[in-house]
Amino acid sequence: MKTKLYLIPSLLVLLTFGGLQAGNFKLDNAHTGVGFKIKHLTISNVSGSFKDFSGKFAYDEATSTLSDLDVTIKAASINTNDEKRDGHLKGKDFFNVDDHPSLTFKAKKATVKKGGVSKIQGELTIKGVTKPVTLEVKFSGSAKDPWGNTHLGFEAETKIKRADFDIAWNKPLEKGGLLIGEEVSIRIEGEAIPE
Repeated sequence: MKTKLYLIPSLLVLLTFGGLQAGNFKLDNAHTGVGFKIKHLTISNVSGSFKDFSGKFAYDEATSTLSDLDVTIKAASINTNDEKRDGHLKGKDFFNVDDHPSLTFKAKKATVKKGGVSKIQGELTIKGVTKPVTLEVKFSGSAKDPWGNTHLGFEAETKIKRADFDIAWNKPLEKGGLLIGEEVSIRIEGEAIPE
């Protein structure tokens, strides 16, 4: 199963912060989720998430540019609500967390739209394999909490193929098809705050 790993990237969503000045932002982990889903037995989806992640980026509203996006996800923090399955995912058939403890997403620079969906291109690294990935990101607004802190809301989505990242383990089914799907959907929703 894969993830975005979120990433993870994911925070990349900052598409447009009305009234914000240029500055550095980070993911607000308390209000952000990095999730994924993958087909199981060809008939349903299994969902999961990563609990331990961090991310930062710079955003300049005057030029509508996002730069230096850098997201790191701890592979061992994977959670699919099944301890045995999670143990398998952490092993060599999947993420091999002992040798590859982190998943990363890095994007140098992107122009973001004000409203609508923006595409942010970057490099996703899983299990030591780096591939280009495009995130579709939507900024859902900005708001201040009761203590005066600015929060930026976003949603980011992408799909990847497990085999592209050397995660090809599978089992054939008696009536055809495979135990788990080849494609993984990644979705990141949450908030970013100034560093």
